[in-house]
Amino acid sequence: MDEEIIKKIKSLKIDPYPAYCKRDFIINEVLKNFNKFLKNKKRFWVAGRIMAIRDHGNIIFIDLKDESNKIQCILKSDFTKDFKLFKEIFNIGDFVNIFGEAFLPATKEKSILTKKFVLLAKILKNFPKEYYKVKDEELLVRCPYLKTVFYKEYKETFDKRFLIIRFLREILWDKGFVEVETPILQTHYGGALAKPFRTYLEALDIPLYLRIAPELYLKKMIVGGFEKIFEIGKNFRNEGIDREHNPEFTMMELYYAYCDREKLMKFVEDLLKELVVKFNKYFKKKDIYTIEYQGKKINFKNKWKRLKYVDIIKKYTGLDYFKNPLEDFINFAEKNNIEFNPKVITKGKIVDEIFKKMIRSNLIQPTFLIDHPLEISPLAKRNPKNPELTLRFQGYVGGLEIINAFAELNDPIDQKERFLQEAEQIKKGDEEAHPYDETFIEALEYGMPPTAGLGIGIDRLVMILTNSKSLKDVIYFPFVKEKEI
Repeated sequence: MDEEIIKKIKSLKIDPYPAYCKRDFIINEVLKNFNKFLKNKKRFWVAGRIMAIRDHGNIIFIDLKDESNKIQCILKSDFTKDFKLFKEIFNIGDFVNIFGEAFLPATKEKSILTKKFVLLAKILKNFPKEYYKVKDEELLVRCPYLKTVFYKEYKETFDKRFLIIRFLREILWDKGFVEVETPILQTHYGGALAKPFRTYLEALDIPLYLRIAPELYLKKMIVGGFEKIFEIGKNFRNEGIDREHNPEFTMMELYYAYCDREKLMKFVEDLLKELVVKFNKYFKKKDIYTIEYQGKKINFKNKWKRLKYVDIIKKYTGLDYFKNPLEDFINFAEKNNIEFNPKVITKGKIVDEIFKKMIRSNLIQPTFLIDHPLEISPLAKRNPKNPELTLRFQGYVGGLEIINAFAELNDPIDQKERFLQEAEQIKKGDEEAHPYDETFIEALEYGMPPTAGLGIGIDRLVMILTNSKSLKDVIYFPFVKEKEI
């Protein structure tokens, strides 16, 4: 098809893209009330996309689809106004208004006998037939709207995604948390160890960054008197793209004043248990505490396992974080083909790489990993039992990290020292080290109460609850390479 069809339509004094549409019922409402409409001979307007056309001369059958459902519409030469016009200008994929009445043909398929029709939007591309769908994987990746038109299960994944986010919000509201907003364009990036995207604000002649996390701004709000807050929004990290990573992703961050790490872990257990139960009940599942992810049943009813970071490292590597020197961990990483940046490598960083590549995938049932090394946790309180460790925990489900949390460091002097140490790493070439942020130090100097905070990766959480293999399956517009011309 090309623009010639548009010229033809306009020559017939028909607007191919009218501004107004009539719609009395969505298709699902017609199907649910079909017998009543049939008995009363009620006429009504519906609207949708034509998914199939079967032309039998003096009678035409079309399949009309909207978001709610699909229904057969029947056009007859002796009943439908402008019957011949339909044959001239309509194709599969066009959007159309149908005015008609409930009708049962000989096949007894619930149908609409069409009295008249109105073109709502004319397509210019050859639209695939629904029976054959779209098989071109590259096309489906670049045009996800075709995927949700032709693959019901893909559309359902996103219906579930938005439902999960809605449920999460409702649960937090019920627990007394206030949903807030913080800047996405930031003068100082921070709150995570990640490489940022950089931009520039010409009006003030200053560099800006797309946020890698809202953490520092949310903690400033805790300083400002808020006690139970959360934010759901986009973060941006200039990193690789794989099954678990996309440069733009959705996070929920939450900060809870006068809360410690143990209380927050219990809070997380209850939060996700309630979310899973609410999700499963909505879809009428019998086992409301269990979900299936990639062939494994995961239960959220019981207390989460707790594993110490240095203990699990020793279990899988045989190396003691405190006793073995850095060289032993480097040798282990090289032997197991684990990549690392030799210019900025520290024991904490290389151990973390070993954990990500070799250990993480084994944590299937809900698990808390606790007591992370200080040098990879620049924003967490020190563990009083061992100041080289922190009061941090990560949550793992299905082999994926979905939670990062800790008792927040509220000592401005300690925080300043750690920022300075991170700044030295930046000078050595570590693009993921945490930058020095004097505005955050200033906020802490005004006083922040004891606070525990967490981040939940919404995309990974959706992956697990929808049994999806990759982030690309749960992000509608994932990043892909530009098509080569």
